[in-house]
Amino acid sequence: MKKIYFSLFVLMTLGAFAQITVTTAMVPQYIQGNSGTNNNRTPFWFWAELSGLTPGATYRFYSAVDSIGAAPTSNGAGNPYLINQVSKTFRRSTNASLIAVAGHDSLTADNTGGAKGWFGVEPSGNGRFTPGKIVFPKLVLNNGAGGTAVANRVDLSTYTVTVLNFGTTSGNALQGSALYDSAIVSLVAPKSFAALYDNNVYTGRPLSLAVVEDDAMYLRSIAAIANFYQNQVDSIPQRWGTIIPNANPNGVQGLQYFDFSTAMPINPPQYTDNDGNWCSGALTVSPNNGTTGLYLNSNFSLTGTAGGPDTLTTGSLGTFTVGTNGVSPAYTWDFGDGSATSANPTHTYTATGTYTVTVIIQTPYCGIVATHTVEVIAGTSGIKNTTPFNMSISPNPSNGVFMVNSFPGEKKVSVLNSLGAVVHEFSTNDLSFVVNISTLPKGMYWLRVTHLNGCGAIQKILVK
Repeated sequence: MKKIYFSLFVLMTLGAFAQITVTTAMVPQYIQGNSGTNNNRTPFWFWAELSGLTPGATYRFYSAVDSIGAAPTSNGAGNPYLINQVSKTFRRSTNASLIAVAGHDSLTADNTGGAKGWFGVEPSGNGRFTPGKIVFPKLVLNNGAGGTAVANRVDLSTYTVTVLNFGTTSGNALQGSALYDSAIVSLVAPKSFAALYDNNVYTGRPLSLAVVEDDAMYLRSIAAIANFYQNQVDSIPQRWGTIIPNANPNGVQGLQYFDFSTAMPINPPQYTDNDGNWCSGALTVSPNNGTTGLYLNSNFSLTGTAGGPDTLTTGSLGTFTVGTNGVSPAYTWDFGDGSATSANPTHTYTATGTYTVTVIIQTPYCGIVATHTVEVIAGTSGIKNTTPFNMSISPNPSNGVFMVNSFPGEKKVSVLNSLGAVVHEFSTNDLSFVVNISTLPKGMYWLRVTHLNGCGAIQKILVK
């Protein structure tokens, strides 16, 4: 009988001292904070997977932040953001408690004694949130059997976090700057998490984590929340916002989204910028914008087009154009015949041929190339400008018979071969007329219609 009691005692002792441990976690490197009055509070998020729980048991919990060297009985500080992994609900509490319903949420261990989820903390004015302090996240839990007393404190002390407050000094190790962006709704669901990295391969711990709105907490009504977060992030669908360090020579080079339920990367989308200064114009290398929100605009893609005449005659002046969505772009032109200019989008060709006109569109932090093809045919006289009159040809290609809709007035109609020689020509006053070159060899020709004033239009036609 004593032997049986001893066995039960051993089992009870082992059960009482079973240790809840963190098997893996995703914790950012930085958190916003300010000791005393903190009116720039910015949410802090982390992911943790636990083991050592009682299989099937439901635990009350709340999240907090503590400082290195805190007493083993410390429950930390900060307002917990209570996330229920099953219902995906987010709540803010200003009174962390395992007794009051408003002060905690619950998680249920699986049949192996594991549990996982996202957790959050709002930095308060507690001394733990003094800029420069090293802190860590923690979870405070009951006994998993309905108790209301603190029975377990799970410290993520190996994931140390540096406290920053917003400031406008680039390179200051105690300061950070506000950053926000929008996720694409078709790719990233609300309540996913955005992770920012100081490298373009998403390795190591992220600089910051941010939730994709709308999380339904409605923080914009809380005066202590940072102004940029209230006005540019909170409750705006697909927005997210966070703090990034002012002392970061690499800048933000990688942006990766993570799934709410699994914390697995969502791919696509992934965004990288090799120098940390993004194509949109967002400067994340050792920034200094402080509480003024910097819009990352990671979805921005520099685009541009080059335009100009499709055809020119040798010796005539061609005017070329460029369009782009870039901010303060500079242009460098190459007309494809050995000449280039960075300023003047006009050019005269001296030899026949097909040329590729190239323009490099360069903004402060990225560049692209746009091209346009122009056919140059022989002749220094004829059409003064190829663009003032419209002309339509159908069908094109054809068997050699083309219906042309042109401009009013007397005009000369010329068909030129690829060398620029006239192979068919007549005059007409008709708006619509037929050009019949069915007896000519198959191939590409140019149809030139010239008004008496020297202006007109020219267009490629194809006999098949």
